[in-house]
Amino acid sequence: MSEVVAFIGLGNMGRRMAARLVDAGYHLRVYDTELSAVSALEELGATGASSPVDAVEGADFVLSSLPNPAIVRAVYSDDLMAAAKPGAVLIDFSTIDPVTAISVAEAAASRGLRFLDAPVSRGVAGAESGTLAIMVGGDAGTLEKSKKVLSHLGNSITHVGPSGSGQMVKLCNNMLSAINVVALGEVLTTGLRAGLSTETMYEVFTNSSADSHMLSAYFPRAVFPAERVTGFSLDFMLKDIDLFLARGNQTEIPMLLSGITRQVYRMAQDKGLGSRDSCSVVEVYEELGNVRITTAHSRDSAEPAST
Repeated sequence: MSEVVAFIGLGNMGRRMAARLVDAGYHLRVYDTELSAVSALEELGATGASSPVDAVEGADFVLSSLPNPAIVRAVYSDDLMAAAKPGAVLIDFSTIDPVTAISVAEAAASRGLRFLDAPVSRGVAGAESGTLAIMVGGDAGTLEKSKKVLSHLGNSITHVGPSGSGQMVKLCNNMLSAINVVALGEVLTTGLRAGLSTETMYEVFTNSSADSHMLSAYFPRAVFPAERVTGFSLDFMLKDIDLFLARGNQTEIPMLLSGITRQVYRMAQDKGLGSRDSCSVVEVYEELGNVRITTAHSRDSAEPAST
């Protein structure tokens, strides 16, 4: 393909997304502070860049997947905007606050550039398979132009509103997921202490009104196995909870469940679980109840988790 794509941020998500674009035939320019991450993409056929500014020069699309709002603001600097190709489309897949997304969009517009906030869900498995759910805030016409790139990364691409809307709906999504995980941890450990088995509760809940995606699709990979692997980290989930609460507290809606959920995640973080999968928050309840949420058939089938 003749179009040039820049990709900034090659972490767990970014490197998998970037690899798919190389496979799709795009001329990809990549940058990350970890040189080994850049080298790995170079081996696949991408061109390494020495800085974000270097990466965007000549790029038709500038994509990014970054850890937090401060880094997003630093990457989308005046220097990067000035170096970008006139009319280039900037797409940020990070999960950040809506205010930062709006400010970057406004800065881009002032330079004749277009910006979409496009956080994603379905985690590393979705990034690897190109089945991410992408929630897009920004101009609908810009999104239509960008779908030829985004279609290699996700199979659910939803325009949710103006700039900042993608971030807000993603924060809502992650807050609901976090509440669900804490509720499941509390209920499953209570059931175990009362004499029920994990298998029994799983069968009943997944075939009744208590079913959820977290329980039916995520827990079998992230919680039930004897060896729990890490997908989306607890530290990142807590960051998203804090971003949701910061915006939610401005709405005058009581943040009752969200506030309690944050407390439980902080307890887990204080126990040293921050770098573990976000579902490791259930270990707070497991420790209190002296039980383990696991099933016999999954003890030998640990797989990478995703959210």
